[in-house]
Amino acid sequence: MPLIRTARRLFTRRRRFASKLFISFLLMCTVPTLLITNLFYLKAKEQITEASTEFIQMLTVQLAASVNNYVEQINNNSLAVYSDYDLVSYLGNEASYISSDQIRYNLLVSRQLSTFMTQLPHLQGAAMISSSGKIYNNGYFPDMADNRASWERWLETVRTANGKLVIIPTHSHVYHSTGAAAGVFSAGRLIQDIEGRQAGILLFQLSLHRLIADSDTLNPSSMPYHRRIVISSKEQLLFDSDIEAAAFIPESEPQTIDPGRWLFRTDPSGPLSVTVAVSRKDLGMKITLYRNLALGVATATVLAIALLSLLLSYQIVKPMIRLIRSMRRVEDGWYQPISEKGLNIELEALIQSYNLMIIKVKHLIEDVYLARIKQNQAKLLALQNQINPHWLFNTLESIRMQAHISKAPDVAHMIKNLGRLFQMALARREEHHQVSNEIEYIRVYMQLQNVRFEDRFRLTVTLPEVVMKAPILSLTFQPIVENCIVHSFLDPDRQYEIRIDGEEKDGTVLVHIADNGAGIKKERLEEIRRTLDNPDWSGEGAAAEGSLGLRNIHERLQLHYGKQYGISLESVPDEGTTVAIHFPVRKGEDHVEGPAGG
Repeated sequence: MPLIRTARRLFTRRRRFASKLFISFLLMCTVPTLLITNLFYLKAKEQITEASTEFIQMLTVQLAASVNNYVEQINNNSLAVYSDYDLVSYLGNEASYISSDQIRYNLLVSRQLSTFMTQLPHLQGAAMISSSGKIYNNGYFPDMADNRASWERWLETVRTANGKLVIIPTHSHVYHSTGAAAGVFSAGRLIQDIEGRQAGILLFQLSLHRLIADSDTLNPSSMPYHRRIVISSKEQLLFDSDIEAAAFIPESEPQTIDPGRWLFRTDPSGPLSVTVAVSRKDLGMKITLYRNLALGVATATVLAIALLSLLLSYQIVKPMIRLIRSMRRVEDGWYQPISEKGLNIELEALIQSYNLMIIKVKHLIEDVYLARIKQNQAKLLALQNQINPHWLFNTLESIRMQAHISKAPDVAHMIKNLGRLFQMALARREEHHQVSNEIEYIRVYMQLQNVRFEDRFRLTVTLPEVVMKAPILSLTFQPIVENCIVHSFLDPDRQYEIRIDGEEKDGTVLVHIADNGAGIKKERLEEIRRTLDNPDWSGEGAAAEGSLGLRNIHERLQLHYGKQYGISLESVPDEGTTVAIHFPVRKGEDHVEGPAGG
């Protein structure tokens, strides 16, 4: 449930498609991997525990069978002494025999002890103690004087057992030849004559170290360390693999096995109880090894899946990113198709549809644009054809000559300027039209206006040579100057000035046409600006006289040069208005023009 809630939070948030795709791939692959890894770890843990339990059970049964069979073998072999009546009689009445007989019977006792040592391979030593206390031994046998009190008690236990085999607790035995200590236990039996009298005691020194080492065939190297404990029927410790041989204390109590530290099994079926235990710590280390292996595999798998998910999501999203970038460029007028190489079928179909759409849009825009230009050209041509330039020029020239004859030089000068103005306006210019041509047109226009308004206007032009030679659309400056005269110069009793200056920078020309007239009110200025920014805007006053000419110039400049060019206005009431004209320097370019409005 927490994993589902986390995934839901990840996908309900507003994220990029690439992030969602990456997270989806990662979760779809990582969650099953972690589940499989966890199941693998739990299964390995379960199998290790089951294998260890089975191993302990088998080892316990085998070890118990070996130990108890060995004790039973000692019990059976020890009964062989009763078959030699003379030997039993000698042990019970040793002092009554003469020296020669004692020597003969001593050899007989030694031969019997040697027989025991041969028949019982894991025997450390064998001894017979006569009724008089004399000890006959073969092999290594402890010095009873070292622990007399315990030995007296143990021998008394043997005497009171009425001929049954008695197990004497483990004690430390030192081999005099090597000085090494070994943990051994003893098995003793009371020797009785045919009349039931005590004739002596038979003792065997037994070592379970060698016996257990030889019988421990189920000890594979893959199993953790295991502990073996042998206890007598009287709860006396006979063997503990965790205790050093020299550390055995006679009649020591066996240690209690802590179930929290050990996994163990006990077989109490024979005279000796056998317990085999495996350390849970060692078992846990083996399980931890598998856990670390599982975590390592899971980590490597998750990293590989994350890398694969990242690459896969990138491969899927990359064409989409290209498509988005291309769409954003379309907003800026960039109509170019996208490469279709290296894509899958679905994305290739999407890109093909997009490219087809771009081509159609580009053709439609070009067709509409060219159609509009041709329409404007047709309108201009129609207007030009409505007036026969030659007839008009000849007529004006006749009127001018008549004014000269009539001695009216002012009228003749006005007619000459008007003819020059018509000639420049109606000429079909195939050559380049420059800023200098616009300035010439403005000068002639201003001369006519000064004749009309008694030299009220003054024109000041400060343009560098590079600007004067810059190509520009015809009839760009005249409508702006006309607006200054018509809308800004309202006081008939003052002198007005029109200033034209500009500069060229980084391939762009900026020309300012400024006046010192009445200026434009703030509301009207904002209205004109909205008209320029949005030609389709139809607010109140949008089509008022004055803004049409400016809008016409603005549209012509943008249609010809691009959206980043055109005109802009700044005005301060009672101080004047400045119109800024932006256009690029395109040397050697022929202009395709539409009609200018005023």
